[in-house]
Amino acid sequence: MKATILKHLQKMEFVCGLKQFKDYNQDEAKELLECLVDLFSKYGWMTEARVDYILQAGMRGHYGDFYHVNEKTVSVWINQYYAHHQSQIVQEVQALNNKEKEPTDEEIAYWIEIGKQIFRDNYQHAIETGFCRDLAEWGVNWFNKFQEKGILKPWEFNVENLESDVRKKLRLTTRYVEESTVGAKTKNKIWKLFILDAIKNKKELDKLI
Repeated sequence: MKATILKHLQKMEFVCGLKQFKDYNQDEAKELLECLVDLFSKYGWMTEARVDYILQAGMRGHYGDFYHVNEKTVSVWINQYYAHHQSQIVQEVQALNNKEKEPTDEEIAYWIEIGKQIFRDNYQHAIETGFCRDLAEWGVNWFNKFQEKGILKPWEFNVENLESDVRKKLRLTTRYVEESTVGAKTKNKIWKLFILDAIKNKKELDKLI
């Protein structure tokens, strides 16, 4: 980045007519260069190519008139560049954040164990009380997992009658019955029947997870 900034500062006289950098003594030139390097480095979305583009456009007056190249002037150029490319920059930052947030193997293992403990607690509660909590309190993924293993077979629970019962109850409280709601409530009923049936037949599902 420093080399890119220096390249533009050295060409300042020929690009925009300012002899500013040429007239600086060594310490002043070094201070300006370090100042601009620090400024550009503050923006997480800044790249070498963007530094090059901003300085090139700025010194050619694309971001308005200016009389000196300093931190204040270049800050204006950066802000205008961001305003013109905000959508692209936001997408890039979000993509980077998502990539950085990918869980580690240890984190995945931790959350899997948390999910299993929730299942065990809910299963024990159902054993002790004879009451099964809603599927949402277990984690919807458990329905799919037991179904994939062939342990949960929804068609064994007379799905049509369950759906019909759900529709009747929904019509008492709402004018329009959404099929997605019918499906979700039916799935919840099947889950409760599945859990209570497993307990009745002593299948010990909590040891199969």
